[in-house]
Amino acid sequence: MKIVFFIIFLAIFNLSAFSQLDLIGSFNAVDIGRNVTLSIKKDINNHSLLLGIKYNINKIIHDNQNNVFRKRFYATNFAEHFGFDLGYQYNFSLKSSNAKPFVFYSLQFTDSHTRNLMFFPYGYMPSGQFVYIRILDFFGPTIALEHNIGIGLNVKLSNRFFLHQKIGAGIVNFINIDEKHLGTSNWEFGSIISVGLGYQIKN
Repeated sequence: MKIVFFIIFLAIFNLSAFSQLDLIGSFNAVDIGRNVTLSIKKDINNHSLLLGIKYNINKIIHDNQNNVFRKRFYATNFAEHFGFDLGYQYNFSLKSSNAKPFVFYSLQFTDSHTRNLMFFPYGYMPSGQFVYIRILDFFGPTIALEHNIGIGLNVKLSNRFFLHQKIGAGIVNFINIDEKHLGTSNWEFGSIISVGLGYQIKN
């Protein structure tokens, strides 16, 4: 994991040597949970490449839907909070407009445990009422690769700042699934909703 972050750092450092750079901070609601990302965006004509680091936000979910992975990723140590975000955008230019729509592909990488709250049938009370037992367990760690495509919009707010927003859907692949989840599908449909603020570093 440290090697991956080192490679990302080198790539960001090399990108910063060129012009037309933006720095984007975003809040993202994705299939496995929530996160914030800090990304460098490099524009090449109508194309953009994005490279960033993300921080996964733990959230306790009690939706009783018995999901194995959806909204269940929960970091159990400092390193599991972090992952990375890679992306590509094709930008459309609108004449006399501060808005620039785009289509995108993004890949988010996460390596973390999942937090699962489960209820199992236990027996009957003397009154005849059925009783369930509540079990909380952590599984993993499991790798999630979230592939999403969709549409977005950059809206210029000032000379340097712009609003960055996008929405999309895709597929999530799971690797190194805990043996306790034997028989669980290694993929599911996912989605992303993202809102952020961008800053133009260089023209």
